[in-house]
Amino acid sequence: MLMRKSTFSFLTVIILVSFSLLQSCKDDSYLLVKPAVPDQSFSEEFDTASAALARGWHFINKSDPIGSDVWQQGGGLPPWFQPYSNNGSYVGFVGADYTSTSAAAGIISNWLVSPPVTLQNGDRIIFYTRGLLYYSGAGTDSTDYGNRLQVSINQYNDYLTVGDGEDPGDFKNVLVDINSNYEFFHTDPNQYSPTAYPSNWTRFEATVSGLNEPVKGRFAFRYFVEGAGFNGLASGVAIDKVSYISVNHH
Repeated sequence: MLMRKSTFSFLTVIILVSFSLLQSCKDDSYLLVKPAVPDQSFSEEFDTASAALARGWHFINKSDPIGSDVWQQGGGLPPWFQPYSNNGSYVGFVGADYTSTSAAAGIISNWLVSPPVTLQNGDRIIFYTRGLLYYSGAGTDSTDYGNRLQVSINQYNDYLTVGDGEDPGDFKNVLVDINSNYEFFHTDPNQYSPTAYPSNWTRFEATVSGLNEPVKGRFAFRYFVEGAGFNGLASGVAIDKVSYISVNHH
C-alpha cells in the first residue's frame, strides 16, 4: 500500500507539472500589450483668457526679476493688433511683453502651460504667433528688439514645475526654439532679417519626440529672453489658435 501511495503521489506531481508547463506555453502576449492611447487632440483659440484658464491652461511668470506682466487677453488693453482667428466677440489671442521682467535687462521667463495631455512621439503642436513692433527711432523703421519663444514638454509628470529665471524646471525637452539668436526684426528693408521673429501671424509646428512610451504630461510655450527689459531686448509676442494633434488622430 505504501508503494501505491508513493506511486500515486508521484503521478499526481507529474500531471500537475505537465499542466503548468502547458499553461505556460499558451500565447498570453496580449496581456503585455498596453491599450491604445485615446485621441488627445484639442484646439485652443484663446478667444478669452478666462475661458482658457477654465479649460486648464496656466499662466506662470517666473522672470528674474519678475515684472508686472502675465499672459493676457489681446496682449493687454487696448489690444496690440487683430487676432489670427476669432470665434467670439473678444480679441482672440494671448500675449506677453517686455514688462514680464522689472529689470532694465533681466531674464524674461513667462510660461503658458497646457492642460494635462498624454504625450506620444509623433504628436504635433501647431500654433500661430507674431511679435509686437515699436518705432526704432530711426527714419520710418520699427523693430521688435529681438523676441524669442520656446515650445517644450514635461515628459516626467503633469505637474506645473517650471523653474525660476533660466531654469526650465521639468520642461527640459525643447521641441521648438524660435529666434534663439535674438535677431531683430526690422521693417526697414535694408535691415530686414528673414530668420527674426515674425511680425505677422505665422504658423509653426512642433513634433513630440524623445519619449520611451506614452506619458501623462504637459506642453508649454515659454516667452524666454535673456538680457530683456525696458532698456534691453524684447517687445512682446502673441499666440493664437493652438492645436494639439495626436499621432492616432483620424
